[in-house]
Amino acid sequence: MLRWVIRTVVSVSVVAVLVTVASTDGLRQAFGEVRGSVWIASLAVFLAGHALNAAKYRWLLRDPHATLGVCLRAHFAGLVANLGLPGVAGGDVVRATYLLPHGVAARAATVASVLDRLVDTATLGLLIGAGALVAGVPPALSSANIGVRWPLIAAAAGAVVIGGVAFVVLKRRKGGAGLSLAALVDDVRGRAGALAAAVAVTAVVQSAFVMTNVWMAADLGLDIGLAPWFVAWPLSKIIAILPISLGGIGVREAALVSLLAPFGAPSALVFASGLLWQGVLMASGLLGLAVGSLFGAAPLPAPPSPVQRS
Repeated sequence: MLRWVIRTVVSVSVVAVLVTVASTDGLRQAFGEVRGSVWIASLAVFLAGHALNAAKYRWLLRDPHATLGVCLRAHFAGLVANLGLPGVAGGDVVRATYLLPHGVAARAATVASVLDRLVDTATLGLLIGAGALVAGVPPALSSANIGVRWPLIAAAAGAVVIGGVAFVVLKRRKGGAGLSLAALVDDVRGRAGALAAAVAVTAVVQSAFVMTNVWMAADLGLDIGLAPWFVAWPLSKIIAILPISLGGIGVREAALVSLLAPFGAPSALVFASGLLWQGVLMASGLLGLAVGSLFGAAPLPAPPSPVQRS
C-alpha cells in the first residue's frame, strides 16, 4: 500500500511540475489547435496495434486454450490494469492471471509474458538506436562537440534501461511459476520462430505508435522531424515501464519533454501531445476491454469434486 501511495505521489508531483513548466496558457493554446478527428484516428491506430500485440502474445503462449478471443480480452484487461498499477509492467501480471481460468497453463502464461516484455523492450531499443543514428546531435547539444558519440550514448542509455527492465521483470516472475534463467533459455529455443515474428510485429506496431504521436504533435503545431521522436518516444516508454510511478503517468511525459527539448521542441506542445496520448491509452484500455469481451469462450468450468463412496 505504501509503495502504491509513493508512486501515486511521484506521478502527481511530476505532472504538477510539468504543468508549471509548460504553463496553463500554453497548454490551453496547444489543445485549442488539435482536431478531434486526429485523436479518434490515433485511437483507432492504437486499438489495431494492440490487437496485433494480442495475436503476438498468443504465438508466444503456444497453448491450445489460448484462443485469439481470450488473448484479446486478456491483453486489454492488462491495458486497463496499467491505468492504475505501478509501472507499465504491472499489466503483464494481470494479463497472465486473466488467462488461467480459461485453461492456459501458468508456466505458459508466465514465459509468454516475460518473453513478450523483453521483445517489446529490446525492439524499442533498436528503434532508439536507429533514431539516434538518423537524428544525429541535437542542435542544443552541438556546442558540446560530442559528434558520433551521441548515438552511442543514446544506445548505451537504452541498453542500461533495457537491462534494468529485464531484471525487474525476471525478478517479479521468478519463483511464481518456477521460472529460472536456464528454463527461460530453453523456452526461447522452443519459440524461435514465434520470437522472430514477434520482433517483426513489435517493430511495425511501435513504429506506427511513434508516427501517430508525431501526427498528433504536428496537429498541435510541433514539427521537429521524425528521427528525434524515434529516440525520445521509445525511450520514454521504456522509462515508464520501471515501477517508479502510477502506470507511468507523468514519468512518460516528463521523459518525452526532456528528451525532445534539445531538438528545439517547446515544452507545452510536447506535454500537450503526451496528454493526448495518455487519453488514447485510457480510452483504448476501457473500449478495448468492452469490445474484447464479445470474443472468446467463457472460462472453463471447474472440475467436479470426486464423489466419496460410503
